[in-house]
Amino acid sequence: MSEYHLNKLLFDTAGRHQMVESISDERELAAYDLSPAEREALRTGDLTRLYELGANPYLIRRVFRPRFAI
Repeated sequence: MSEYHLNKLLFDTAGRHQMVESISDERELAAYDLSPAEREALRTGDLTRLYELGANPYLIRRVFRPRFAI
């Protein structure tokens, strides 16, 4: 239901040119209407779960780039 907010958070993070292992800042998460499952996937950096929850693969890779081997 909150796929829009999940992708908006990732888009905003990518727009700040931030690359992270996880997103666990409660103040940042509070600005978006995220489900408990989405919050947990962001906190743990669970890329597969983020994809399953509807996160855009491009945004996942852009934000969580340190998690990918080059």
